[in-house]
Amino acid sequence: EAMLGDALALFKGKRKPLIICGGGVKYSGANAALQAFAERFDIPFAETQAGKSAVISSHPLNVGGIGETGCLAANLLAKDADLIIGIGTRYSDFTTASKSLFQHPQVQFLNLNISPCDALKLDGVQLLADAKTGLQALAEALGDYRSSWGNQPRQAKVQLDEEVDRIYQVEYQTQDFVPEINDHLDPAVLREFIELTGSCLTQSRVLGVLNETLADDAVIVAAAGSLPGDLQRSWRSKGVNTYHVEYGYSCMGYEVNAALGVKLAEPQREVYALVGDGSYMMLHSELATSIQERRKINVVLLDNMTFGCINNLQMEHGMDSFGTEFRFRNPQTGKLDGGFVPVDFAMSAAAYGCKTYKVNTVEELKAALADARLQTVSTLIDIKVLPKTMIHKYLSWWRVGVAQVSTSARTDAVAKTLNERLAKARQY
Repeated sequence: EAMLGDALALFKGKRKPLIICGGGVKYSGANAALQAFAERFDIPFAETQAGKSAVISSHPLNVGGIGETGCLAANLLAKDADLIIGIGTRYSDFTTASKSLFQHPQVQFLNLNISPCDALKLDGVQLLADAKTGLQALAEALGDYRSSWGNQPRQAKVQLDEEVDRIYQVEYQTQDFVPEINDHLDPAVLREFIELTGSCLTQSRVLGVLNETLADDAVIVAAAGSLPGDLQRSWRSKGVNTYHVEYGYSCMGYEVNAALGVKLAEPQREVYALVGDGSYMMLHSELATSIQERRKINVVLLDNMTFGCINNLQMEHGMDSFGTEFRFRNPQTGKLDGGFVPVDFAMSAAAYGCKTYKVNTVEELKAALADARLQTVSTLIDIKVLPKTMIHKYLSWWRVGVAQVSTSARTDAVAKTLNERLAKARQY
C-alpha cells in the first residue's frame, strides 16, 4: 500500500513516461497486462534483450530495443522521458548506456520488480511485486492519467521503420562500398574476403531476409558477438515470446544449446540459432544431442572470419586489431597477419548428421531456408558475410576503460572522449 502510494505520487507532474519492458514481464506472464497498461495511459514502451517480443514489434507503442544495443526510436524517446518505469529489468549497463541515456533534468525512476536489489537501482522508487500483479494494481490506482507525448512516439517509430528498411537492404555493389562500421576498415579486407569466399552478402541483409522469411511463431536464439546488438536494434518480432537472446553475460556457445532447450519446451515451433563463426567454434556439440533426441533445430551461421564484435571494440577504443581475425600466422612477420583461414562449417555439421547448406547469395539463402523447413533433422546454413557489415549503434555509449596515459594519439583521443562522456552520465 505504501509503495503504491509512493508510485502514484511519482506520476504527479510527469508528462512523458517511458516503460522499459524487462524479462520479468515474460517470466510473470504479464505480456497482456503490459500492453493494456501502455494503451490505457498512452505510454510508449521500450524493450531490453530479455523483454523483447513480450509484445509484438508492430504495436504502435512498442518503440523497440533500448540502450547501448538499442534502436533509434527508443533511444530518442529515452533522452526526453521525465519518468522511467522499469518493469522486471535489472538496468544493466547496456540498458542504461552506462547511465548516460536518460538526460531529462527531472527524470525519475519507478521500478516494479520482485528483487529489492534491482528495485533500488538508479535511486528509483520501489514497487516490490510480481510484474503482472503490480501493473494491474498500478493501473487501477492511476485512474484517468494520460501521458502528454502526443504523436512523438509514433513519429519515432516511423523513423525506426525507415531505418530498419534501409539497413535490411544494404548490399555490396562496387569497390566503393562503405560498410556500416566504416571508421577502421582497410577496403582491401573486403576484396580479400570476396575473392576467397565468392560472397558479397552483408550481415544486415541476411538478417532482413531472415526477418521477412521465418514463420511468425518461429523462435530465434542468439547470445554473443555482434548479432545480439543487431537483433535488438532491428528485429521485428511478429509473434509473442519468439525472441530469446541471452545477454546478461554474452555467453559464447550458448546459442546451439539454448535452441535445443527451446525445442524441447516448444516442439511444435521451428527454432533458429543465430550464431557467429566465433561462438560456433566455442561450443556446438549439442547438435549431436539434437540428432540423438530427434529434436530438430536450425543453425544459421554467419561467418565473417572474425571475432567481429571484439574487433570493433578494440579499434573503436584506440587499439589496433589483435587476435580477432582468423588469419594464418605469417612466416615473414611471425604474426597472425597472413591470409584468412577458410573453414567449411557446413561440413562440420554434416559430420553430426545434419542437413547442411552453403550460402553466398540472397537467392541461395531463401532456397536454403525453404528447404530447411521441410527437414526432420537438424540443419545448418553456412553463410559467408562481409566483415564490418553489422549494424551501427544509435545515440548510445558504453563505458569501456581506456588508458589515461599513452604514447598513442588515438588512445589519448578515446580517453578524452571517455572522460567527456563520464561527465555527462548520471551519478548514483
